[in-house]
Amino acid sequence: MNNNRRLIHSALEILIGAALIVFVKLTDGDSVWLGMGGALVAVGAVQLFLGLRYRADADYRERTDTEASDERNQFIRSRAWVWAGTGFVLVGGVMTVVFQILGKRDYATLCGCGVSLTVLFYWLSYLILKKKY
Repeated sequence: MNNNRRLIHSALEILIGAALIVFVKLTDGDSVWLGMGGALVAVGAVQLFLGLRYRADADYRERTDTEASDERNQFIRSRAWVWAGTGFVLVGGVMTVVFQILGKRDYATLCGCGVSLTVLFYWLSYLILKKKY
């Protein structure tokens, strides 16, 4: 059932992406929507391929299920998110200062807001998890 939902979701991504591409081509729309449509088609196609492979290949299904439920892999994914979040905050903080020095106040504000929002999400998550565990 879960695999069927994924396949349907992937097909919908492809259809929405194709619709965006057609819409942009018919209306001379913004190229951002063209890129988003292309990305949706690409992601949907890859996910559809993987879903069909999951359904057809028992070895691939077993490896995928093991990887998703294995405690070691869950720990590695968790640590990778920590590193990615820390890197984002550090790079965003440095870029806030750099853009401020260069006089690019809009970019500095954008970077600063991204860092602030990330730290806020971290703090809220910490409070929630602290009560839960």
